[in-house]
Formats: sequence, structure tokens, C-alpha cells
Amino acid sequence: MQDTFLDELTQAKSPVFCFLVNGIKLEGSIVGYDQFSIMLASNRDGATSQLIMKSAISTIVPKTASTATAKSY
Repeated sequence: MQDTFLDELTQAKSPVFCFLVNGIKLEGSIVGYDQFSIMLASNRDGATSQLIMKSAISTIVPKTASTATAKSY
């Protein structure tokens, strides 16, 4: 389920909000991921990327409602 969601966001280069467990909100596009981490590229500056450990992520929300279609997993 997680891989399907992340694959769709990565392929569409959709902007997302990434909320961390400590309350910080990050914004960008997911450019890659693996079993333990996600690479988030800044929407403001494509050259700036952050490696985020999945254990630090609370929620990932597509920025626009049309980005993610409702699906049943």
C-alpha cells in the first residue's frame, strides 16, 4: 500500500506536504524512496533535497486534491 502511494506521487512529481512526528511541515516533491527513507526535493529550488527517515514521518499529504484519486487498498 505504501509503495503504491509513493510510486504515484513520485511518477507524477506531485507536490506534497510532509508532516514529521515533531510537528515540522515540509513541502516538496518526492524524487525517490527506499525501505527506510524518502528523498524530498524542494518546490522552490529543485537543487535542494532532503533525506527523511520514514520513522520521522507522521503524514504525507498531496498538496492538491486532484493529485491523489480516492482508492481502496
